[in-house]
Amino acid sequence: MATLYTITVKSIEATKVIAEVRVDHPDAGSNFGSKDFALQLLLEAGHSERPYFKKLPISEAEWKKLVTEHPRKEEYDLMHQYNDGLQLNITPEEGKKREDRDYWQKHNEELSLQYGKKVSASGMSNGQYYVQFDNEPLKVIEAANKVILSKPVKKKLEKDLYTLEFEVADAEYLYHLREKMRYETAAWNLSSYYKPEIKVTEGEPVLLQYKDAKSDKFWQVIQNDNTLTISYGKTGTTGQKIVKEFDSVQKAEKEREKLINEKLGKGYSKAN
Repeated sequence: MATLYTITVKSIEATKVIAEVRVDHPDAGSNFGSKDFALQLLLEAGHSERPYFKKLPISEAEWKKLVTEHPRKEEYDLMHQYNDGLQLNITPEEGKKREDRDYWQKHNEELSLQYGKKVSASGMSNGQYYVQFDNEPLKVIEAANKVILSKPVKKKLEKDLYTLEFEVADAEYLYHLREKMRYETAAWNLSSYYKPEIKVTEGEPVLLQYKDAKSDKFWQVIQNDNTLTISYGKTGTTGQKIVKEFDSVQKAEKEREKLINEKLGKGYSKAN
């Protein structure tokens, strides 16, 4: 996995973290600062096989002990599964059968139907055959909205160097972090590239909501043919309404998906 960013934990105070983010690769860009990106920093720093530490202010054995005994371990394990994709161990016999391409394709289809996820890879690690499923970006985003209190604050220090400040819902989420930790990561802003599969029938409203310590608001879009009706405002009020008309149904659909993606990237989650 290519290194896109180098992350340094600068300070930890109760539930607040300030991290330094250095952009190491031109493909990474500086489009980060979302809740899901902040969550991935926590996940990477607590991954048993990653991160690739450049600096660890405690011994590796002590860090692994923190990860193993983490008070949120079960929750983190589930979030790792969402972020990395479910890995399913299979028998050596099944692994051998998968060497036949026709069987491999049929088996992938069966597993996809059984688990409701697409198979992305398979192989052997440490003598164990496995099948890897696609990761689940929407579930990572949903988890981020629960763990990270509000949109992280990003500040530019100099060319390709930034600070990212965020707060978590409970100090336990930071149990495995230590100041001066530095590691390499390929963390993505998931909401910037993931196209949510929200199936919408004619006239059905898509309702998103955003709630943190400071605000509670909604955003809704309804498509009728080539027209979008958008409502937004404080939860519990009628809010404001905007009507947009387009040259075609296809253009209206494209705009609807773009707007939904933008809202998910800002920390909104699906309410209906």
